Amino acid sequence: MSRIVCRIDLEQLKQNFNVLLQHANSCRLMPVLKYDAYGLGAKKIGTALREAGAYRFATAEINEALDVQQLGLDVQILGILMPDEISEVVASGVIAPVCQYETARLLSAEAVRQNRFVRIAIKLDTGMGRLGFSPETDAELIAEIVKLPHLVPDGIFSHFSTAAEPDLDYASFQLGRFKSMLHTLTQAGIIFPHIHHAAGDAILKVPESTLPPFNVARPGGAMYGEDFHSPCRQIITLTTRIGALRTIPAGGSVGYFRKFRAVKDTPAAVLPAGYADGIPLALSNKGEVIIRGKKCPILGRVSMDYTVVDISAVPDAHVGDTVTLLGQDGACSVSVADWGKLKSTHSHDIWCSLGHRVVRQ
Repeated sequence: MSRIVCRIDLEQLKQNFNVLLQHANSCRLMPVLKYDAYGLGAKKIGTALREAGAYRFATAEINEALDVQQLGLDVQILGILMPDEISEVVASGVIAPVCQYETARLLSAEAVRQNRFVRIAIKLDTGMGRLGFSPETDAELIAEIVKLPHLVPDGIFSHFSTAAEPDLDYASFQLGRFKSMLHTLTQAGIIFPHIHHAAGDAILKVPESTLPPFNVARPGGAMYGEDFHSPCRQIITLTTRIGALRTIPAGGSVGYFRKFRAVKDTPAAVLPAGYADGIPLALSNKGEVIIRGKKCPILGRVSMDYTVVDISAVPDAHVGDTVTLLGQDGACSVSVADWGKLKSTHSHDIWCSLGHRVVRQ
């Protein structure tokens, strides 16, 4: 009954995971399942990744962590903790991030109150500029944190800001800062079992970040693939159906603001899917869909619930025909990367924008 369906190939996901594992050298993989696995469904994605050999999982916040924890592996939160989340974090046993001293103090006090021990992961700001301790000035502060009662140092980590770019000089600079701090802490007798800096792009492009002292890597969107040619192939196919057929007469227009005006009679199909479902508004008058193995251009502005396409290439189209929005049909394909380019964004934004009306299969 669904008007728009996202089919997720879990076997291809496992193959992508293995590609990343082969590039990860000495690192075990901790897949990032934040935002419900980038909107694709954390429970089923996580189950497949656990079967493929995931070591543990990561999320952005506590509610995600509690859901993912049901998959049976350790879960680390990567982002900040809010004060009202501390009690639940301690009670749950998830690995708590520490980006500032006050968080550590609150975790320690609550752990003492609950008579529990909390595993913590220290976050360094090696160059992202958002969260974490300074590698140059905060060694003594970290030393004070690990002395707090009922806190157990589990990991130390950071995050690249430019690992997806061709120029990796800044990534090397970040690694240097991380290793310098790690050396200082090791000299002080502070040891962390889990050390990680690499996400998906770095696994593939910054091999130094997957060699000792690093022993964990955190693939996220790289596992899902953004096209059909890279080592990690796209795992999703997004389809809808033709809802209505009509002819746009010469001189007629389509959609809000009349962004398309027909110069001749144009056969068109109305698709019951729009930007509320994740079709980027940026595809207006630019994007293409695939019907019966043929590319069909989008006409006019994408609406919230509808998109109109030119079906001149498919004169025998019928109401109910499958329309491929993302995926392959015959020799034609539309990739997540294609949408990303038209939207001037990247693949993560495309996955996370799929609306709640989209059925995930």
